[in-house]
Amino acid sequence: MTTTPLTPLSCYILTHNSERRLAQVLASIQQIADEILIVDSGSTDQTLTIARQFGATILTRSFDNFRDQRIFAEDHCTQPWVLALDSDEVVSEALGKRLQQLKKTHFQTDAGITPDGFSIRRNWFFMGQPVRNFYPVKTPEFIVRLFQRERLSHRGSRIIHEQLQLDGAKIGQINEPLLHYSCDSIDDLYAKIGLYTKLAAEDMQAKGEPSSPLKIYVYPWLIWARWHLLYGGWRDGAPGRILGKYVRDTVYLKYLKLKYLNTGKPETT
Repeated sequence: MTTTPLTPLSCYILTHNSERRLAQVLASIQQIADEILIVDSGSTDQTLTIARQFGATILTRSFDNFRDQRIFAEDHCTQPWVLALDSDEVVSEALGKRLQQLKKTHFQTDAGITPDGFSIRRNWFFMGQPVRNFYPVKTPEFIVRLFQRERLSHRGSRIIHEQLQLDGAKIGQINEPLLHYSCDSIDDLYAKIGLYTKLAAEDMQAKGEPSSPLKIYVYPWLIWARWHLLYGGWRDGAPGRILGKYVRDTVYLKYLKLKYLNTGKPETT
């Protein structure tokens, strides 16, 4: 009796000083992915040592933005199907079983259709606790992270909060969760804000979006009210209050940086 060969799967992970959770991420996909590709942007911690322990292929690329980093990774994957992970995203046991099942069916859905990609439920955690939102994401969310690389690409995407281009694509859905442990501490949270607001400001400048005193000084509080009060961040206790302040600070900084990019000089007083 012959068995049908599994459809092979590439998995890529973007890293930079990602030792905190990388071993857990790699362990969660080691028995699922036929190729593990690490695209590193200059780690100085144990990231590459951990990657080698799991037999990953390591490529290096200087970081400019997330979109181009993902395009580089996808161009170097060798299998037709790709699973894209961040270095703090763990494949749950249930999701791992679902991915193995899809490999057996050549990534066909229960309806016998082979889509261009699958959106996967992603649950977010902050300081070890599941949260209802993590600006600019309401959780849980569904995000396309499993796809045919010949059909879907990040080319043409924004440089931050980048998404695969899905125009006309057939997308299936996977309900088993991907666990996103975004930040374990306040230090982790605020270590990201400088880069993210810089990229957001550059993205808005490229699109010709203006800054203004209203956007710098009033808009952050309106966005805080939406995410913390309307979207229920307050229900997450202390982590929710911290994330609420993060919302306000993020919006303030990205429009402040946009102002300086547009004028070329700081505001005089």
